[in-house]
Amino acid sequence: MSTPPEPITPPAGPAVNEHGYPDSTPVAEMEPAHQAAYWKHHARKHEQRANSAPDADELKRLRDRDAALKEREDAELSDAQRREQTTATLTQERDTAKSENATIAAENLRLRVAMDKGLTTAQADRLRGSTKEELEADADELVKLFGGSGQGGNNGGDSGARAGGPRGSDVGDTKTTASGAERYRQRHGKN
Repeated sequence: MSTPPEPITPPAGPAVNEHGYPDSTPVAEMEPAHQAAYWKHHARKHEQRANSAPDADELKRLRDRDAALKEREDAELSDAQRREQTTATLTQERDTAKSENATIAAENLRLRVAMDKGLTTAQADRLRGSTKEELEADADELVKLFGGSGQGGNNGGDSGARAGGPRGSDVGDTKTTASGAERYRQRHGKN
C-alpha cells in the first residue's frame, strides 16, 4: 500500500506588518493593496509630524523664553567668568586674523616673485613654495619649461616683440601719416 502524496501548499505571501504591507518587500514589487497601505501609513506619519510641529506663535514664545534665559544666565555670571568669555572670544578673533594675515602675506610674496620673474598671473597661481627662495626657484623652473612673458611684459614669450605685434623690416621709421602714405604710394604705384 502506498501512502497518498501530501498536498502541495502554495508558498505563503510575504508577512504583512501591523500597517498592512510587507516590511522586506520593495514598494515596486508589492501588490496594489500593500502599496496603498504603505503610502497611507507614511502619509499619516508625515501628517502627524507636521501637526506636532510648533506654530509661529509657539516658536516666537520659545525664542523669547530662550533670550530671557540667556540674559538671566549672563547676569548670573561673575566678573571673572565674563572676562574669561571675553578673553576666549578675543583670542579666537586674534587667531583668525593671524591666519588671514599669513595667507595674504604668502599670496603677496608669490605675486611679487612672479612679477619679478616676468610671469603672468596665471603662471603665478602655479608657483609652489613657502619661502621667497623656494618661490624664486620654482619661478625659474617655470620660465625654463614654458617661458615667461618677458620682464614686466605680457606678450607671451621672450621674443622682444613690441605691442601691436611683430614689425617687418619694411616698416622703417615712419614718423607721420603723410610719410607713411607716401611710402605706400611708392611701393604700390598708386598716385
